[in-house]
Amino acid sequence: MTTLASAPVVVNVRVEMNDHGTMTVEVHETNETRHLVAYESERIRDALASLPEGARVPIEMVRAGSRSNVWKAVALHGRRVPNPDTSHSVTTAN
Repeated sequence: MTTLASAPVVVNVRVEMNDHGTMTVEVHETNETRHLVAYESERIRDALASLPEGARVPIEMVRAGSRSNVWKAVALHGRRVPNPDTSHSVTTAN
């Protein structure tokens, strides 16, 4: 069974990726906390691993499990999203 990705949402990085490949993000619009634990490709994983806490990025995700709040990142979107908490922007590309 294939799960379709949701529309891209802007997330804020709350906890940077750890040694196990997990990171915590917050959906900007709803303040919903999500745990990214899987990645569609190494390229997506590496791009997310390079983001500091507080970075804001548009991302597409699908649930990675049926009973817990874990997600798989399936796409990043190539646009700049300014981060009001810092003086830099994050550029993403798929």
